[in-house]
Amino acid sequence: MLISNKNHTKCTAMDKLQYIDAVLAYIEHHLSDDLNPENIAERHFVSRSQLYRDFYACTGHSIKEYLRKRRISNACEKIKHSDMPLAIIADESGCGTQQAFHKLFKSIVGMTPLEYRQGDTYFCFYPFAINEISLAVKVGAETIPECAITRFYDPCIVGIEDKAIAPLGEIKGRVFGRNGKQIGSRLCYEVMVERDGTGKTDFYATCMVNYSETEISDGWNYLYNTWLSASMFEESGDGYFEEYLFQNGEPRKLKLYLPVKKRKYEQHITITTIPEMSFIIARESGKNAERKASEKVMAFLQEHHPLLVRNARRFYVCEYDDVCECGIECGDGFSVGHDARIAPEIEVKHLPAGRYAVLPDDRLGDIRMGSMKMELWLQNNSIAHENEPVFAVYETLNGKYDTENVRMKLYKRLKIDTNG
Repeated sequence: MLISNKNHTKCTAMDKLQYIDAVLAYIEHHLSDDLNPENIAERHFVSRSQLYRDFYACTGHSIKEYLRKRRISNACEKIKHSDMPLAIIADESGCGTQQAFHKLFKSIVGMTPLEYRQGDTYFCFYPFAINEISLAVKVGAETIPECAITRFYDPCIVGIEDKAIAPLGEIKGRVFGRNGKQIGSRLCYEVMVERDGTGKTDFYATCMVNYSETEISDGWNYLYNTWLSASMFEESGDGYFEEYLFQNGEPRKLKLYLPVKKRKYEQHITITTIPEMSFIIARESGKNAERKASEKVMAFLQEHHPLLVRNARRFYVCEYDDVCECGIECGDGFSVGHDARIAPEIEVKHLPAGRYAVLPDDRLGDIRMGSMKMELWLQNNSIAHENEPVFAVYETLNGKYDTENVRMKLYKRLKIDTNG
């Protein structure tokens, strides 16, 4: 809760977002100034501790780390695209000495400023956009009690949570739920009910949603695909789950738990030459376009080219306007041929060999965030590129499809440098 020194009125969550939005804008306009959390807090009429809490809750970054990374990101652009001496860049980055700048730069980027200037790797820490926030997210330690687990199986995903918790009867203690392991065509939902025991404390990003299919789905999509991608955290791999909050014996809200840890490595964009890639694709538009396009490709291949599905290791996704294209790698020699008469909506897409900007992404979900990052990076670094959308390629390792064995990279084709 924020108390303004001006009028001592209590501010709503929307007021908090608005004042953090003002803080972010102020930071962007004063990155080269003598900027620190103390004078930022004073200028926005809050205490330093209040600023720390609110900034962290709204952005997923500590304000000190955000300042350091935005300054180093700006320094990266100057190092690549100007002849400014490193001493001046260091000073504008808030570092008192070149030695301190070199140390900070290497700790964030993973290389020295000179190595960065000479290399073909790019680092960008993007300014946080407050207008993308749709839920308040809290990051911190949470204690989860010892639980007894009951597994519920059903062929239909819609309403599976309601069916799974219906037998609980009188609620005693805390209740949690999560998706379990599917058996054949039967989907699984696990209900975890508190019981006597020690429990376990871990680090989570959490947020609250109303108990409805739409809000639950939107909440997870936002938390995993949007908030996590823009935060300084990564998924810890311990599995997400949700807690039921009851009123008069009926579930009214869910608290979503995403286990996180501080991100070890920052994302780097690399410019590299790649060979031609070919995918057999389908495209759809409108709601659930990705799911419908991928189902169309799979249905066609399972009927006409089942070996291609069985041996598939790389998958293609591209979103633009209201359209989504999905495909499976098929090799240069593959041709739809007479199959085009059977399924005219299926085609082979050849992605030409050439120079591409490549961004590894560990979200494995909505590619729009990565696409926006890529476009912003191209603009900031004045790199000429083709007027084509960013696309993603998912690659499986060891024939497995869990998150530990899937890698995703985003690609943007660059224009050939005719001067070089």
